[in-house]
Amino acid sequence: MKKKEITLYDSYYSIEKERQTRQFLFEVYGDEESWKSPEDIPQQRVFDEMDFQDGETWRDVKDGLNTLFEKDDYILTGYFGSWRGRLDGGNFIRSLNDLLRVIQHLDYLKITDCNGHLIIEGSHHDGNDCYELKRLTSKGFELANNNYFMKDRKLHETIMRCNFYSALPKFAKRIYDL
Repeated sequence: MKKKEITLYDSYYSIEKERQTRQFLFEVYGDEESWKSPEDIPQQRVFDEMDFQDGETWRDVKDGLNTLFEKDDYILTGYFGSWRGRLDGGNFIRSLNDLLRVIQHLDYLKITDCNGHLIIEGSHHDGNDCYELKRLTSKGFELANNNYFMKDRKLHETIMRCNFYSALPKFAKRIYDL
Protein backbone atom coordinates (compact mmCIF):
# COMPACT_ATOMS: atom_id res chain seq x y z
CA MET A 1 0.00 0.00 0.00
CA LYS A 2 1.29 3.40 -0.98
CA LYS A 3 1.88 5.74 1.95
CA LYS A 4 -0.41 8.75 1.68
CA GLU A 5 0.49 11.41 4.23
CA ILE A 6 -1.48 14.64 4.40
CA THR A 7 -0.25 17.42 6.65
CA LEU A 8 -3.32 19.03 8.16
CA TYR A 9 -1.53 21.48 10.44
CA ASP A 10 2.12 22.37 10.97
CA SER A 11 3.26 25.23 13.21
CA TYR A 12 6.97 24.49 12.75
CA TYR A 13 9.01 27.10 10.88
CA SER A 14 10.46 26.13 7.52
CA ILE A 15 12.33 28.05 4.86
CA GLU A 16 9.86 26.67 2.30
CA LYS A 17 6.91 28.04 4.28
CA GLU A 18 8.62 31.44 4.45
CA ARG A 19 9.36 31.34 0.70
CA GLN A 20 5.73 30.51 -0.12
CA THR A 21 4.48 33.30 2.15
CA ARG A 22 6.82 35.80 0.52
CA GLN A 23 5.60 34.73 -2.92
CA PHE A 24 1.97 35.02 -1.83
CA LEU A 25 2.48 38.51 -0.37
CA PHE A 26 4.34 39.64 -3.47
CA GLU A 27 1.62 38.39 -5.81
CA VAL A 28 -1.23 39.88 -3.78
CA TYR A 29 0.27 43.13 -2.47
CA GLY A 30 3.41 43.67 -4.57
CA ASP A 31 2.05 46.49 -6.72
CA GLU A 32 0.52 48.55 -3.95
CA GLU A 33 3.52 48.08 -1.64
CA SER A 34 6.06 48.81 -4.41
CA TRP A 35 8.09 45.68 -3.69
CA LYS A 36 10.34 44.79 -6.61
CA SER A 37 10.72 41.13 -5.59
CA PRO A 38 9.58 38.79 -2.80
CA GLU A 39 12.93 39.36 -1.09
CA ASP A 40 12.08 43.09 -0.69
CA ILE A 41 9.25 42.28 1.71
CA PRO A 42 10.18 43.19 5.30
CA GLN A 43 10.82 40.18 7.51
CA GLN A 44 8.24 41.29 10.09
CA ARG A 45 5.53 41.52 7.41
CA VAL A 46 6.33 37.96 6.31
CA PHE A 47 6.23 36.62 9.89
CA ASP A 48 2.98 38.46 10.60
CA GLU A 49 1.41 36.81 7.53
CA MET A 50 2.78 33.41 8.53
CA ASP A 51 1.23 33.84 11.99
CA PHE A 52 -2.09 34.88 10.46
CA GLN A 53 -2.16 31.87 8.10
CA ASP A 54 -1.17 29.56 10.96
CA GLY A 55 -4.06 30.86 13.07
CA GLU A 56 -6.56 30.37 10.25
CA THR A 57 -5.37 26.82 9.60
CA TRP A 58 -5.45 25.98 13.31
CA ARG A 59 -9.06 27.23 13.58
CA ASP A 60 -10.06 25.05 10.61
CA VAL A 61 -8.41 21.95 12.08
CA LYS A 62 -9.96 22.56 15.51
CA ASP A 63 -13.38 22.89 13.86
CA GLY A 64 -12.80 19.58 12.05
CA LEU A 65 -11.68 17.85 15.24
CA ASN A 66 -14.68 19.24 17.08
CA THR A 67 -16.93 17.70 14.41
CA LEU A 68 -15.30 14.31 15.02
CA PHE A 69 -15.70 14.53 18.79
CA GLU A 70 -19.38 15.48 18.50
CA LYS A 71 -20.08 12.11 16.86
CA ASP A 72 -17.74 9.63 18.58
CA ASP A 73 -15.39 9.01 21.49
CA TYR A 74 -11.67 8.49 20.91
CA ILE A 75 -8.53 7.15 22.49
CA LEU A 76 -5.16 8.89 22.29
CA THR A 77 -1.98 6.96 22.98
CA GLY A 78 1.69 7.66 22.46
CA TYR A 79 4.59 9.16 24.32
CA PHE A 80 5.57 12.35 26.08
CA GLY A 81 9.20 13.45 25.91
CA SER A 82 10.44 14.59 29.30
CA TRP A 83 13.72 15.31 31.03
CA ARG A 84 13.31 11.83 32.58
CA GLY A 85 13.09 10.25 29.14
CA ARG A 86 10.20 9.06 27.04
CA LEU A 87 7.00 8.36 29.00
CA ASP A 88 4.26 6.27 27.39
CA GLY A 89 0.64 7.01 28.12
CA GLY A 90 -2.88 7.39 26.92
CA ASN A 91 -6.17 9.14 27.46
CA PHE A 92 -9.77 8.79 26.43
CA ILE A 93 -10.84 11.83 24.42
CA ARG A 94 -14.50 12.81 24.41
CA SER A 95 -14.24 16.47 23.37
CA LEU A 96 -11.96 18.99 21.74
CA ASN A 97 -11.16 20.37 25.21
CA ASP A 98 -9.97 16.92 26.32
CA LEU A 99 -7.51 16.84 23.41
CA LEU A 100 -6.37 20.45 23.92
CA ARG A 101 -5.61 19.71 27.59
CA VAL A 102 -3.26 16.90 26.52
CA ILE A 103 -1.39 18.97 23.91
CA GLN A 104 -1.48 22.45 25.49
CA HIS A 105 2.15 22.22 26.65
CA LEU A 106 3.44 21.88 23.08
CA ASP A 107 5.28 24.87 21.62
CA TYR A 108 5.11 23.49 18.07
CA LEU A 109 2.56 21.10 16.65
CA LYS A 110 2.14 18.96 13.55
CA ILE A 111 -1.00 16.97 12.75
CA THR A 112 -0.96 14.50 9.89
CA ASP A 113 -3.28 11.94 8.40
CA CYS A 114 -1.20 9.00 7.24
CA ASN A 115 -3.37 6.43 5.46
CA GLY A 116 -6.22 7.24 7.84
CA HIS A 117 -4.06 7.27 11.01
CA LEU A 118 -4.29 10.63 12.80
CA ILE A 119 -0.84 11.43 14.14
CA ILE A 120 -0.16 14.35 16.48
CA GLU A 121 3.47 15.33 17.00
CA GLY A 122 4.91 18.25 18.88
CA SER A 123 7.89 19.79 20.58
CA HIS A 124 8.30 21.51 23.92
CA HIS A 125 11.16 22.57 26.18
CA ASP A 126 11.79 19.02 27.48
CA GLY A 127 11.50 17.07 24.24
CA ASN A 128 9.13 15.71 21.63
CA ASP A 129 5.72 14.07 21.91
CA CYS A 130 4.01 11.73 19.46
CA TYR A 131 0.43 10.47 19.72
CA GLU A 132 -2.10 8.59 17.64
CA LEU A 133 -5.82 9.23 17.89
CA LYS A 134 -8.29 6.42 17.11
CA ARG A 135 -12.08 6.25 17.21
CA LEU A 136 -13.70 3.89 19.70
CA THR A 137 -16.09 1.40 18.15
CA SER A 138 -19.24 0.49 20.09
CA LYS A 139 -17.41 -2.56 21.50
CA GLY A 140 -14.42 -0.35 22.37
CA PHE A 141 -16.64 2.14 24.14
CA GLU A 142 -18.29 -0.71 26.04
CA LEU A 143 -14.89 -2.12 27.09
CA ALA A 144 -13.65 1.32 28.18
CA ASN A 145 -16.89 2.04 30.02
CA ASN A 146 -16.82 -1.33 31.80
CA ASN A 147 -13.30 -0.40 32.96
CA TYR A 148 -14.36 3.11 34.04
CA PHE A 149 -12.26 4.72 31.27
CA MET A 150 -9.19 3.98 33.38
CA LYS A 151 -5.78 5.34 32.55
CA ASP A 152 -4.37 1.85 32.21
CA ARG A 153 -1.70 0.98 29.65
CA LYS A 154 -2.94 -2.59 29.13
CA LEU A 155 -6.51 -1.39 28.48
CA HIS A 156 -5.26 1.29 26.08
CA GLU A 157 -3.07 -1.17 24.17
CA THR A 158 -5.93 -3.68 23.91
CA ILE A 159 -8.22 -1.05 22.45
CA MET A 160 -5.62 0.44 20.09
CA ARG A 161 -4.47 -2.90 18.67
CA CYS A 162 -7.87 -4.47 17.99
CA ASN A 163 -10.09 -3.33 15.14
CA PHE A 164 -13.13 -4.57 17.08
CA TYR A 165 -12.39 -1.90 19.71
CA SER A 166 -10.98 0.99 17.69
CA ALA A 167 -10.97 2.28 14.14
CA LEU A 168 -8.97 4.75 12.11
CA PRO A 169 -10.54 8.20 12.22
CA LYS A 170 -9.69 8.91 8.54
CA PHE A 171 -9.82 12.58 9.46
CA ALA A 172 -8.69 13.99 6.09
CA LYS A 173 -11.28 11.93 4.22
CA ARG A 174 -14.18 12.45 6.63
CA ILE A 175 -13.67 16.17 7.19
CA TYR A 176 -11.89 17.48 4.09
CA ASP A 177 -12.72 14.72 1.58
CA LEU A 178 -9.01 14.36 0.68
